Amino acid sequence: MQFEHGGLMPQRIATLAEERPDDPVLLHVDGTRLSWSSAHQGAMKWANGLDRLGVHRGEAVVTIFVNNFDSLQAWVGCSWIGAIESPINTNYKGDWLRHVIDNTRATVVVAQDRFVEAVFDVADQLPHVKNLVVFGDNYETREKLPFNVIGAADFLADVSEHARQEPAPWDPSNLIYTSGTTGRSKAVQVPWAHYRSSLESGFLPKEQLETIRLYAPYPVFHLTGKSAGYMAARSGEPAIIREAFSVAEFWDDVRTFEATAGVVLGPLAQMLLNQPERDDDAVNPMTTIVMAPVIPNVEEFATRFDVEIGTTYNMTEINCPIIQQKPITNANYSCCGQVRPGVEVRVVDEHDQMVPPNTPGEMIMRAEPWEINSGYFNMPDKTAEAWENGWFHTGDAFTYDEEGNFYFVDRAKDYIRRRGENISSFEVEALVNEFPQIAECGAVAVPAEEGEDEVKVAVVLEEGVEFDPAELVEFLAPRMPRFAIPRFVEVWSELPKTEATARIQKAKIRDAGVTDRTWDRVAAGVKIPRS
Repeated sequence: MQFEHGGLMPQRIATLAEERPDDPVLLHVDGTRLSWSSAHQGAMKWANGLDRLGVHRGEAVVTIFVNNFDSLQAWVGCSWIGAIESPINTNYKGDWLRHVIDNTRATVVVAQDRFVEAVFDVADQLPHVKNLVVFGDNYETREKLPFNVIGAADFLADVSEHARQEPAPWDPSNLIYTSGTTGRSKAVQVPWAHYRSSLESGFLPKEQLETIRLYAPYPVFHLTGKSAGYMAARSGEPAIIREAFSVAEFWDDVRTFEATAGVVLGPLAQMLLNQPERDDDAVNPMTTIVMAPVIPNVEEFATRFDVEIGTTYNMTEINCPIIQQKPITNANYSCCGQVRPGVEVRVVDEHDQMVPPNTPGEMIMRAEPWEINSGYFNMPDKTAEAWENGWFHTGDAFTYDEEGNFYFVDRAKDYIRRRGENISSFEVEALVNEFPQIAECGAVAVPAEEGEDEVKVAVVLEEGVEFDPAELVEFLAPRMPRFAIPRFVEVWSELPKTEATARIQKAKIRDAGVTDRTWDRVAAGVKIPRS
């Protein structure tokens, strides 16, 4: 099988399906495996099914899956008809879910059965959707839905083999939703060359790329979760997947499935380090862990688990432009690294002029064509704003020193990052403001345990009302993802605002932090109701 762009993931899977049909591409920790031939044949079934439902090249297909074999076949199947897979956060519900599905203009949504109730709840607000395909039987359909509901067996039936146009490096591989800052969440158009450039950036040692067994227990609506399939196709070795990260099972999974590399978020690394020590902590096949951000006691982690630590600065829109090429120690843990070959990076002022060393500014960058995002889907104004002057503006504040080391200062954007999830303060505020007793609010990130952010809202109450923060949590639970529900609530008489524009000065709310007048959901013992 000959391809013009044979190094891209779909083509690699097709090639390995011929050369090594029975070898695994993915190993699930539940003991199941997906072979190269099954992955390719499954993708072709998806392509045919989407064809029959009238999906065309350049159109989005919304998928709502946990990290499983179906999610990989969905992604690759979309690619063979030129459609753009748009994996949606499985926690989304209500207006958050409505917005992202509507923004894609998708006519087809494909979901696991456990997530269809959330789609049914907003069905009458999805004018573009014509078909909902459900994988699994554990759900009850509803009457008078405005779209067809189709079972997976019917969707994947009547397979016919025929030649298809191969994906190209400039074709969009995904729409990955990232947090909105002053507005709604945005869908990042991720070209196929973006994935290749990121994985070959050097954040994982290049000499290991031919043999890596990646451990990727992350959701597939983030690039980190998507990396499992792409890295397996790159190395030819299976990647190991799990539906969700487990601190208790991490090292047992690594040993059982002989994983040699993985990405671990800083707070999760600290949780692993906080686990009781075992005699066999250093007895494992893992050689490299990419930690971002790096924890201050990184040397203790590296020694205890006998691994080399790397790091990078990245976001959904870019391709690991900064990687740490020097040994990481407790002394230099705060350094994100240096500019890697193939990209240009600057730290600039508000006029995009470079600032001197050791001066905070915004990081902007650019790369070879198609190796970073090609804009925000259906949001030309946001694309133009981010790509001003031909450079992508990260919105993150950095400094750099005379030796070319880069240091993250702060998130210039008003999003909140909690346990690997980006949360739009705009969307949190919109829902909190719907609570009858609240006149207005400001949502910010405040530090909590293990170095991660938690959500804090400063609220101004309507005149003369009584207010119980626990009732606010109960109100928000069915309306937003669990990870976005505020932990901290603080009543303010008025919010600080700018004189010229009357915008909330969130820095002042952040700087106030958590005080003795801040209500803490965890300390109060308030549990988030499960829907």
